[in-house]
Amino acid sequence: MQDEKIAITKYKGSIDEQTAVLEAAGLIGVSTDQHLTVLKAFGDTAAFLKNDNFNFQLTELLNEEVAAIVKAAAHQALKSNEKVSLNNFNLHRDGLLDKNSVNITINPFFITGSKERQLLILFSSNKRKTKINALSDSSNSDHLSLKYLDSLEQELVKAKINLETAYELVNSSNENVQSFNEELQSANEEMQSSNEELQSVNEELQTINQEQKDTNDELMESNDDLNNYFRSNTNGQLFVDQNMMLKRYSPGAIKHINLRASDIGRPLAHITTNIKFETLIEDIRQVMKDGKIITREAESSEGKIYQVMTMPYIRNNTGETDGAIVSFYEITELKNLLSALDISNKSLTDSVAAIEISRGQLSESLDKEKQLNILKTRFVSMASHEFKTPLTSIQLSASLIGKLAIEFDNPMLKKYTETIKNAVKNLTNILNDFLSLELLETGKIKPILIQLDVVKFSEEITEDMQSLAKTQQSIVYHHTGNGRIATFNPSLLKNSLINLISNAIKYSGPDSSIEFYTKITKDNFTIVVKDNGIGIPKKDQIHLFQAFFRAHNTGNIPGTGLGLNIVGRYTTLMNGKIKFKSKENIGTSFTLTFPIKQVK
Repeated sequence: MQDEKIAITKYKGSIDEQTAVLEAAGLIGVSTDQHLTVLKAFGDTAAFLKNDNFNFQLTELLNEEVAAIVKAAAHQALKSNEKVSLNNFNLHRDGLLDKNSVNITINPFFITGSKERQLLILFSSNKRKTKINALSDSSNSDHLSLKYLDSLEQELVKAKINLETAYELVNSSNENVQSFNEELQSANEEMQSSNEELQSVNEELQTINQEQKDTNDELMESNDDLNNYFRSNTNGQLFVDQNMMLKRYSPGAIKHINLRASDIGRPLAHITTNIKFETLIEDIRQVMKDGKIITREAESSEGKIYQVMTMPYIRNNTGETDGAIVSFYEITELKNLLSALDISNKSLTDSVAAIEISRGQLSESLDKEKQLNILKTRFVSMASHEFKTPLTSIQLSASLIGKLAIEFDNPMLKKYTETIKNAVKNLTNILNDFLSLELLETGKIKPILIQLDVVKFSEEITEDMQSLAKTQQSIVYHHTGNGRIATFNPSLLKNSLINLISNAIKYSGPDSSIEFYTKITKDNFTIVVKDNGIGIPKKDQIHLFQAFFRAHNTGNIPGTGLGLNIVGRYTTLMNGKIKFKSKENIGTSFTLTFPIKQVK
């Protein structure tokens, strides 16, 4: 039996495997927990236990006397952790004596992976007949019962001591609980105070969250403005970061460089361009290094000429360069016009040089200087008139060629005639500006002020200028105030308004709106021309009305720098005042104010 104990104790298989092994060994019995609840039966137990399928308590499957002894033996086995044997027992089933006596072995053991012990109880028969009507080995059974009772008494004593100790601990715990309740109440008060502070902090967080939301809304609005700017910019612009990666581009850049949406984030050096510009990458690196703007000219594969401006991208919050902006401006027509003007200028320069040579000996004399000024004035007037005649002929010829282009359905011829007419128009405007300036310098303009219908006068100008506007540009005119009659010189005011509206058209993009409105009050007649174009840099605004001055952000947009000087002087001649407001990349508004009652 000792061997059986060792085998079962060390066996690591499952319970089913153990049962199979025991049955194979011819053993009969049960395995129970420490409370004698049957966990598994093996062999034919019907010869030793009552037939009760739904009862798993071993003591109830034995008769009362045997159950008491088995219970005592199990207690001793668990206490000593050793096997206990009960020999020659008669089970007294149904009040009759069995023919054979029974041996019972109780063996404690551990199942691997479990902390609680189990009991292995084996039954075996002694094949000898008995006629006694009592249990055999009664002395051994009595001894087990006494030891079981003694053990129970000791456990009762220990339980009593444990109860007394527990009672003292409970009393002590009650005092601790009372103290803990007081501390808990104090903590609850502190928690209530903390909750109030948290509520205050939560309100502050809500305020901060709202401010953050407002900031995010402003950022989204700024981003929308930037997107709209890029979309409306017909010139090509690229934004490259410090790593020479393409971050953004305007729609106008697509015709200058082969770009696709997938090029965002690619190195600029890996993108093929339509422009012959070998120094582009070097220029970007140089600009990011020293922060100076680089302007060069480049030619496209189609023969067009571009002005390429590379400037640093500077973060306002840090002032550090975080990349570069490359702008492409087509200046093909300007270059052609400048070439034509160079020829005229050369002729003019030669003429002036000849005059200076012929008058050189008398240049220090004040009289000769006055004569030279008079000669210059006459020359400018003559040159202006002499230029106007061939320009008018060119304009008429271009119109006739344009009509022929329509008849012969030749779109290229029509395009070239439009280019000629635009060039003639620009040159005519330049000559008019020079002539007007000369007339102002010599004091030959003596304006006559008359009363006119402001609305009719302004509507005619609006209609004329709308025909010169860019694609999808609109000039919106409206009038407010008391009446429609004001006193001014129609010629000077018309030239002034044409100049202001022309500037608004030139410096605003397509799909833009130009506001033109007039207002008459009790004392003043006010005119406002407002656009949403490129605006005037703040540092340039102080020089705006100087002759030949142009703002630095005009780029390749044509102009002489005389227009606003002439408008300002015309306004003064009509006893008026001119003022303006401008913000770069937002727009510009000019306001002319004249008195209703003019001093004669």
